[in-house]
Amino acid sequence: MVTGMATAMAMGTARRPVAIRRPEYLPTGSASRLCLTLHRWLGRQVLPQMVGVMGVATFAAHAQEQTPVARAGFFLQPRLSISETVTSNVGLDRGGDARADAITDISPGLRVSSRSGRIVGDLDYALHGLIYARRSSASEVQQSLSARGTAEAIEKWAYVDASASIAQQSISALGTRSVDRNLADSNRAEVSTYQIAPYVRGPLGSFANYQVRWDWTSSNSSGSSAQSTSNTASFVLSSSQALFSRLGWSLNASRQSSEFQNRGRQSSTSLNGRLTFAVTPEFQLSAGAGRERNDYQRLSQKSSTYWSGGFTWKPTERTVLEVTREHRFFGNAYNIRFEHRTPRTVWTFVDNQDVNTTASANGTNSPRTVFDLLYAQFASIAPDPAQRAALVDAFLQNNGLTRSTLVNGGFLTNAASIQRRQNLSLALIGLRSTLLLSTSRNDARAVDPTATNAGDLSNGRNLHSTGFGINVSHRLTPLSALSADLSLNRNSSTGDNRTTRLRSLSTTYSTRLSNQVDLSLSARRTLFHSDVDPYNESAIVASLRMRF
Repeated sequence: MVTGMATAMAMGTARRPVAIRRPEYLPTGSASRLCLTLHRWLGRQVLPQMVGVMGVATFAAHAQEQTPVARAGFFLQPRLSISETVTSNVGLDRGGDARADAITDISPGLRVSSRSGRIVGDLDYALHGLIYARRSSASEVQQSLSARGTAEAIEKWAYVDASASIAQQSISALGTRSVDRNLADSNRAEVSTYQIAPYVRGPLGSFANYQVRWDWTSSNSSGSSAQSTSNTASFVLSSSQALFSRLGWSLNASRQSSEFQNRGRQSSTSLNGRLTFAVTPEFQLSAGAGRERNDYQRLSQKSSTYWSGGFTWKPTERTVLEVTREHRFFGNAYNIRFEHRTPRTVWTFVDNQDVNTTASANGTNSPRTVFDLLYAQFASIAPDPAQRAALVDAFLQNNGLTRSTLVNGGFLTNAASIQRRQNLSLALIGLRSTLLLSTSRNDARAVDPTATNAGDLSNGRNLHSTGFGINVSHRLTPLSALSADLSLNRNSSTGDNRTTRLRSLSTTYSTRLSNQVDLSLSARRTLFHSDVDPYNESAIVASLRMRF
């Protein structure tokens, strides 16, 4: 609710016109025309939205200072970031068509965290006003949002889970791609994904527990026709742990309805049961069976028997291994998760395959960022989502890293797809140095092989993606750090034998000028290989970040 009010206030402020007049300090001649153009664009496109964000942030920060209860369980931090990028190839053009440019990024943002009471969650939002010195027509406003939280509507009975994200994403995994969202990339769209899930849960006497849940997910993109909406209703009845100590059971019934733009509504239903048996406190066996039915393939209903088997092994609080094999309507599927943590290392391996019913296929090379990687790896250190996000942000800041480090793109599709994701990651955390490794693979195909408007998955094409990333950071002093980042990504399609390769190397120096001000300087080199539009690019970036 707090997020919705803040967003509404910011949007309301953004609609108010800002009077534009020629400032007296501007020079005359061609320089004057350029400066006046930038001045007008800032006033009409960037400043109104910035005023909205910073106004809400200032109001909330003032309220936080005035309310002792808020200081104990509520955290808000406005910020303002200004960066300048000088690039050798702003349009990602090949060879002699490359054009250099300077890009100014003015980005107000705020981070909100609630850790007590009935609303627990974390929100990070920022506006990015991009100004191109030579290619003024490409100037734009981008948004970034990462939010998740849980609200307890009725004590110990009714709850609401919610999450939202806004990010820049590749439209096609086989098109031109870049590691920098500020470059003028025609193969990029701003993707917004929202999810809300109210549910109730409680005991059914002393015999069982119940949960009734409804999930709504919407994914939209600007600059692309890929849009989707899905609704899932589910009912779960499970055994009471107080009555069943070693043997457990559960019954699950669900129905999902999903719709992609320019495609009809599709639905799936499932009914299954599951048994678990604790051989020892550390080792548990599981087995399940049921029926599922869907109409993902055009003009046909498909029913099949579902079965699964697996085990969970948790020898210590720092180690867990979960293995499940399933037989689904599309064939055999696997769900494997391994996590191991030592005082200085975190090891993670994930291998899963399932149906994706959203337009945003973000799992192409999951995890997409260092923040995603550490957020998953720090789960055992900080189970609370808000505290975990704060811990990860502090770690990144102390080591000269950003949330967008090790970005791997996804792709957009307009049809239900079957995706298998595999990821192996390692974090070595020293007293002053940190090493982050991540390697991944993803295979995707449309459920309906005859789909003709499914983007990269149209006409039965299969998409294969592999990614590798390594980041090394070292704290030079308590206030400064140096990091190096290498990322490799390869995408290929079996239908038309297309292949793209993206390689990028960057180094970053960061330092804290004061308790509230950080400065970073970075340089990068990017090489993109494609049969259609190859390019190379070099850039230098200077960034100043202020917290209030």
